[in-house]
Amino acid sequence: MITQLAPCIILSLYIVSLYCDNICVTYRDIFYLIDIKFYNLCMSDKIDKIIEKKLKDSTNKELYNFLFTNDGSVGLYNNDVKDIYHSIFGAKDEGWQKFIKPLNFDKVFFNKKEINVLDICYGIGYNTKALLKKIITSSYNGRVFIDALEYNKELVLLSPFIKDGYFKTYPEISQVICKSLIDSIILNKNSLSRIFINKSNQKYFEPFYNSLIKKYKYWGYSYSILRHNKAFLHNIYYHCISQRMKTTSKQRILKDVTINPHFDDARVTIQKLDKQYDIIFLDAFTPSKLPTLWSIDFFKQLYKLSSYNSLLVTYSNSAAVRHALIDAGFYVGKIFDTSGRSSGTIASKNTLLIEHPLTDFDFGLINTTAGIYYKDENLNSTAKEIIDDYNKRRQNSNLESSSKFIKNFSKNKQENNDAISC
Repeated sequence: MITQLAPCIILSLYIVSLYCDNICVTYRDIFYLIDIKFYNLCMSDKIDKIIEKKLKDSTNKELYNFLFTNDGSVGLYNNDVKDIYHSIFGAKDEGWQKFIKPLNFDKVFFNKKEINVLDICYGIGYNTKALLKKIITSSYNGRVFIDALEYNKELVLLSPFIKDGYFKTYPEISQVICKSLIDSIILNKNSLSRIFINKSNQKYFEPFYNSLIKKYKYWGYSYSILRHNKAFLHNIYYHCISQRMKTTSKQRILKDVTINPHFDDARVTIQKLDKQYDIIFLDAFTPSKLPTLWSIDFFKQLYKLSSYNSLLVTYSNSAAVRHALIDAGFYVGKIFDTSGRSSGTIASKNTLLIEHPLTDFDFGLINTTAGIYYKDENLNSTAKEIIDDYNKRRQNSNLESSSKFIKNFSKNKQENNDAISC
């Protein structure tokens, strides 16, 4: 391990030493460098250990495990893909910081009468929930239509009931989602009940829902489905929401938000959609784990579905992802967290909506082997086929390596700084 880390540590310290006298060149580039070189080697082991520790107390499921993230909200680990659905540092906080704050909602979207949202890889809904919170707190009075794309139907149907950190303060968020999903929830009540009645799972769901489902014997009604649905929703509304829905904005959200779930491969779904979207959340597993949703061909389809003043946001700051977005037609920029660290990517057809454009460093990195992106021309290749093609093109590439570029970039910057100081 030390042998693997040594070159990385030396390179990182070397670049820091070059930049330390020229802060305006920006520590963000250093943070970005640490992301792609140091973080992947050093932090991945630490994160794996943290995940392993959390999984010891979680349920052993065939496809995924529930676990608590550090902000108290429930996250997931996929045993098939071997990847986390959310940041272990906080599933709720990640949705807000990486997907909602970069939208600059009050400036860009508040005056629109209607907002169409495409939530790719909905999971258990943290990005949609964060958006609903923003709509409530900003008193937005337009209509919102959300198309939620997720391959795993079970996760979507569980999303209203999860301990997500919103229920106590914003119970109407859960009610809106539950109302949109209620027909599918009832039709799939047997598989969902199996999860709820498992005692080891109950700590991951809101106590109110555990008690409500127990009261109704795990949805074991003898009523018709229509009456069944209304009774379930009435209890959620009466016990959790009615006494809190005093303001006009909170009453309005129940009527003006529509969530349409799509349970299929996102590549199939986006070819069937015919809307122009204002907001696109791209929250798929990491590109190396799920290349099917990070190809230039997938991004070209998203470009077709984007309105002129739309914003696409994703947690990935990969040079390959940014390169693919650019070649698909988007203008691309960076997202920063509160500490000034690069934490994602934002894209739009309108360059004026890009608050933090890519730097010379970013464009340089895009033109190295790190910027080689995935291809999936017919949007039906397997992950293995996509990765095999990617590896072949990378091996045959004459592009400069990312490590060589970073070293030369830093050296040239230092020489230019020395020339200016003279």
